[in-house]
Amino acid sequence: MKEGYVKVNDVNLHYVTEGEGELMLFLHGFPYFWYNWHHQLEEFSKDYRVVAVDMRGYNLSDKPEGVSSYDMSILVEDVKQLIEAFGEKECILVAHDWGGAIAWKFVYTEPEYIKKLIMFDAPHPYTFRRELEENPGQREASSYMGYFQRSDSHDKLLENNAERLRKMMTIPGRRKGYLSKEDEQKYIDSWMQPEAMKSMLNYYRAASFYPFEEHVKKPLELPYEMFESPTLIIWGDADPAFENSNLDGVEDYVRDLTVHRMEGVSHAPHHEKPEVVNRYMRDFLETKK
Repeated sequence: MKEGYVKVNDVNLHYVTEGEGELMLFLHGFPYFWYNWHHQLEEFSKDYRVVAVDMRGYNLSDKPEGVSSYDMSILVEDVKQLIEAFGEKECILVAHDWGGAIAWKFVYTEPEYIKKLIMFDAPHPYTFRRELEENPGQREASSYMGYFQRSDSHDKLLENNAERLRKMMTIPGRRKGYLSKEDEQKYIDSWMQPEAMKSMLNYYRAASFYPFEEHVKKPLELPYEMFESPTLIIWGDADPAFENSNLDGVEDYVRDLTVHRMEGVSHAPHHEKPEVVNRYMRDFLETKK
């Protein structure tokens, strides 16, 4: 992989890239960084120009101060300027978790920039709001956000070599066999970058849907009601963060929708079952010419 930095929206974002052809842009979630996509980058660089960024605040990218630097409108603008910075007017956008939350807002704000959309375990904003309001199970699954919003949470998460995050992510991955000790160390190193954990958690501190009692009943309006471009959702149905009912009704907001539910798979299918995921992605990309 070639790596570099690109200046967008007044921040320098670190990225890796490989291949030639259409731009395929990858947006990671919490608590990952570009490396979360390495299986997909290796596979799809054969046919596409793949670019995976460290989102603002993560790993080697700039970490602007202040919660307001992580408002959704700013994160959406980052994506728009990223596509333009790589000399393109549209791309295939691939996103997970927080990257997916940003991607959903982006595709309803700047739909002309998206040729195809591939989403991993990132609920549609309308169905997620519905589930937070109506489903006690989703409120319980999302209750960790309150902890993440605490002013001392970044220090707590880094204690004892990031033990809490390792229990959440890398230890289960090593137990299941899809993460190596070397992979785990790459994540720990990214979390330990100066100011990184504080900046990563500012995404939650800036979020507009927690506390639920204050926010979830407020109407959410996206600029467009229906997203028209072909969309693939790959969903781990054993995801502790999101109830599977978040998928119910997505077709009301996405016209050309394909969904693959992966039984027994947790929050990051592309990490846990990369060969299966890559096959789903390739079938989708080749079918939706």
